[in-house]
Amino acid sequence: MSNFCNTLLSQQDFLEQYWQKKPLLIRQALADFESPISPDELAGLACEEEIESRLIEEHGVKGQWQVTRGALKEEDFARLPETHWTMLVQDVDKHLPELQTLLDPFRFIPDWRRDDLMISYAPKFGSVGPHTDSYDVFLLQAMGTRQWQIMDQPIHKAVLIDGIDLQILKEFEADQTWELQPGDMLYLPPHIAHHGVALDECMTFSFGFRAPKKVELLDSLVNTLLEKSLANDLYADPSLTLNQYKAEIDSQAVARVKQLLHQTIDEADPVLASVLAKFVTESKPSLVNLASEYATEPMTFEDINRLFERGEQLQRNVYYRFAWLKNASGGELFMAGEAHAVDEAGVAFLALMTERDFLEQDDWLALKQSKSAVNVLLDLISEGGWFWLIDE
Repeated sequence: MSNFCNTLLSQQDFLEQYWQKKPLLIRQALADFESPISPDELAGLACEEEIESRLIEEHGVKGQWQVTRGALKEEDFARLPETHWTMLVQDVDKHLPELQTLLDPFRFIPDWRRDDLMISYAPKFGSVGPHTDSYDVFLLQAMGTRQWQIMDQPIHKAVLIDGIDLQILKEFEADQTWELQPGDMLYLPPHIAHHGVALDECMTFSFGFRAPKKVELLDSLVNTLLEKSLANDLYADPSLTLNQYKAEIDSQAVARVKQLLHQTIDEADPVLASVLAKFVTESKPSLVNLASEYATEPMTFEDINRLFERGEQLQRNVYYRFAWLKNASGGELFMAGEAHAVDEAGVAFLALMTERDFLEQDDWLALKQSKSAVNVLLDLISEGGWFWLIDE
């Protein structure tokens, strides 16, 4: 699949001019695009128990903007009118691995930033209301026509409609309006208010990119410091002065605490990359069971060597998130929030084990020269991060 930046601007130009800065409409970003999934197939996914889905009815039997969460049932679809509703299914790129190629045009953005591919279907006038998202999103029109209205300036403190199960803006006044045809794509930075309405039967592919909150990173940092028995220094006040009141926490005490926390973060610098990697590779709760189904009994070097020699392949489990980094002792591979260490010789194979979709015999012939890389691969196979395409 071609890269959508090729026809308009370079990937670096996009990052410098638009990424997390301002919206961009790209006409025919993916020319002649045809949806690889039909509305009926999407509805089938929405009916599966372990797949996250929603049905949003603007005029539901229980009130305005009624939300029904999956698994959806026959009766949910049977009651629907001809217009004014939307079905959304999360993580379609993982449930249908053959759609992974749709992510290729976005690979210039780090994989660990990517969340999922959500696909929505709507008949005429279907919408989820004007809203903002806290993440970057690329909205690819896959079928039919959708009108998008956006506001130019971000909204950081949104005022929402009360009493409904959706975060719909109480007030929305568009600055720009576009109609998107199949192949057209709209990029929106975080907090840009937008409102999409189907003008006919349509499908929209939403490629979302997640970002951790400050408090989430701090929580992850604290847990890591506790695990490693770091930052155990006590609060100290050698410059203490007489205070008029006995129970007052004065501004000097607060300043000391602030300095202590800054010092703690500075001293934690060697583990900050690991903190980030653990957090961004944690499995989404809705995918944990599906991911763990691929776990298997521990294998030996001889086991996997024999299977590769027999021509079998390993496939990476797309339900898991992967990342890797270098450090003073070599490197670490992260999967599902857990770290796997390699020595300096094993670093060369971290990208192979986290970024490739398949591993074949030629990959194994190179990888098996590193004992630490082999040990990590053995762990990943037993945990279900990689699995064999052909059963013994």
